[in-house]
Amino acid sequence: MPQTKVRVVGSGYTTFKYRGKTIAFCQTIEDTGQRAWSDLGPGQPYQFIHPLGQIHPVEIATSRVLQGGTLSLQINELWNTAVWEQLAGLSGTYNIVEIFQRLARDPNYVTCQTVIKPPGTENQPSRWRGKNYHNCVVVDINDGDAITVGALSVTKGITIAYTHYTSLTK
Repeated sequence: MPQTKVRVVGSGYTTFKYRGKTIAFCQTIEDTGQRAWSDLGPGQPYQFIHPLGQIHPVEIATSRVLQGGTLSLQINELWNTAVWEQLAGLSGTYNIVEIFQRLARDPNYVTCQTVIKPPGTENQPSRWRGKNYHNCVVVDINDGDAITVGALSVTKGITIAYTHYTSLTK
C-alpha cells in the first residue's frame, strides 16, 4: 500500500514535548497560533484609512506585531498524580498558584516543541518539520472533577501560553 499524502497524526508521526520530554497519556494538543494584534481590539489587526472628502478608503494600515499564542492540552489523569504533574518540573504542585511559583523560581523559560515526521523519515531529521514554542507558561489547569458511571478514563485540560514560536527547520 502506498504512503498517504495526507498528514497522519497517530503512530508517532507527530510528537509534542514539554521541556524536552514527551507527555505520557496526552490525548490532544491544540495550538491557537499567533494572529496579528492591534490596539483596536481582538480580530482587528487592520484599519481603513479614510480621509475626509474621500468616498472610499485610500489605503489599509496593517499591524506589524503578533499576539501570543496558547496550547491547549488534554491529558488522561493517572491514579497517583494530578494531570499537570506529568509536565517536567511540576510534580509536587497542588494548584495553579503553586505552578506559577514553581515556574517563577526557575531562571530558565520553558520551551515546548511539536515535531512532524513524515512516514519513512524516522532517521532523516532534515525532512522533519514543526514548531519550537518559546517562553511557555502554564496559565490554567483543570483541577475540578467529573465522575460518571461508565466512564473509562478521566481527561483534564491544561493551557500553556507562549510568546512566539520558531520553525523547527530554520
